[in-house]
Amino acid sequence: MEIRRHSPFFLVIFSFLTILSALVAYLSFASSISIEDCLELNLPVLTIETEGAKKIKSREHYLKAEYFAIEKNGLSETGSCKIRGRGNTTWETRELYKKPYLLKLDTESSLFSLPAARKWVLMANTADKTQIRNFYAEHLAKDIFSNFRWTPGSRFISLFVNGKYEGLYALTEKIEGVSGRLPVSEEDGSFVFEVNQRLDGDYNFRTSHGVPFSIKTNLEILTDEELERRKEIIQAAENEIFHLENAKNESEKSVLLDFQSFSDWYLINELTKNHDAQFKFSCYLYYDAQENKVFMGPVWDFDISCGNISWNDCDSPVGFWIKDAVWIKRLLEREEFASLVINRWNQKKNEITESFEWLQSASKELNDAVLLNDAVWKNIGHRQWPHAPGWKTRKTYESEVQYMTDWLKKRFVWMDKAIYDLHENGA
Repeated sequence: MEIRRHSPFFLVIFSFLTILSALVAYLSFASSISIEDCLELNLPVLTIETEGAKKIKSREHYLKAEYFAIEKNGLSETGSCKIRGRGNTTWETRELYKKPYLLKLDTESSLFSLPAARKWVLMANTADKTQIRNFYAEHLAKDIFSNFRWTPGSRFISLFVNGKYEGLYALTEKIEGVSGRLPVSEEDGSFVFEVNQRLDGDYNFRTSHGVPFSIKTNLEILTDEELERRKEIIQAAENEIFHLENAKNESEKSVLLDFQSFSDWYLINELTKNHDAQFKFSCYLYYDAQENKVFMGPVWDFDISCGNISWNDCDSPVGFWIKDAVWIKRLLEREEFASLVINRWNQKKNEITESFEWLQSASKELNDAVLLNDAVWKNIGHRQWPHAPGWKTRKTYESEVQYMTDWLKKRFVWMDKAIYDLHENGA
C-alpha cells in the first residue's frame, strides 16, 4: 500500500515515530545519569523507589514507596512514603512531559532542613523554562513583602524515581493546616480556603458575588454545621469588602480583613502579572479564629507569570491585571486600602529593583542543574505550553532568565507610574 506523504495516516505514523524516538532518547540518556553526577551540581538528591517499581500514573491513587534523601556528605533521611501525581494543567497538558508529584511520608520528617511534615509537593516547574518563577515569588513573599502568616519554603533537588533521573525539581512545603505551616484548630475554627474556579474540592460554594471557593481543612471530621460556619465567615469577609454605604469613608476600619496581607499579596501578584491570581485558581486565604481575622495568602503557583504566557495580554508588562479581581477591585475602591498599597509600594520599591539582581544570581547557581534537566526534557528553544512570546529565539537558559528579568524591569517602570492612579481608577 502506498502511503502519501501528506495523508492523515502518514501524519499519524510520523507523529507516533517522532514521539517514540524522543521517548527512547529520553530513557537512554536519563538512565545514564547517576546520583553522583547530580551531587556534583551542589544540589541534594531525593530518590523514590515505588513498590514493585510501578510507574506513577495517577493523581488519585497513591503508590507505596521508600524515599532516600541524599546530600553531598551522605544519606540524611530515609523512610516509607506514598506518592501520586498532582496538578491540573501541568499533569494533563501533552506538551508538559515532566510531571509534578505529591509525596506523603508515613511519619513527619524534615527534608533538606525544611521543617518536619508529612506532605510535600514535588514541583516540576516544567511550564517555566527558567525554573525559578515560583522560587522568585517565594523570595518576594519571604524577604520583601512579608506580611503573611506563612510562606511555603522550597529546596531545589535532583529527583530519581526507581533508579532513573527525573530531572530538576523543587521540593516544596504543601499549603495545609498543620503544625509548622498554617496552624488550624477544629476546636477554635481556624481554616484554610482557596479561590478555585474548578470547584473540585471536597467542599465548594460560590459567594453572593460569585467568587468560587473550596475549603481545604480536615473536611472529613467536620460536621455540616461546622462547614456552614466556615462558609458564613467567608461570606462575612466578602460582605465587609462590599459594604457600600461607607466604602469610601477613610475612617472606616476593617474588622475581619487583615489589610496588610491583602496589600502584600496584591503587589506580588500584580508585579508579576500572575494570570491565575485574578481570583481564578490557587488564591489561598487563611482564617485565624484566635484573632478573628482573614489573611490573604500564602502565595502559590507563579509558573504563568512574569510574561510566561501568550493570552489575555498577560505577556505585556503594561496594564493592570490583578486590580480587576472581584475582591481586590472592590478593596481598591476604599481609600484606606488603596493608600496602604501605594505606601507599601513606595516603602519596598528599592528592594524590588534589588530583587532583579537576586534573580540573576539565583539563576547562575541553578545553571548547571537546569542544563542537565534540559538535556533530558529539551524544553529550552522548543515549543511548549504556555508558548511565551519569542520562545523560538531563546535557545539558552541565560536568554530565558534574561527575558524574565527584562520583563520584570519593564513591569516595574510601568507600575511605578501607574500605581498612583489606583485611587482614581478604583473609585
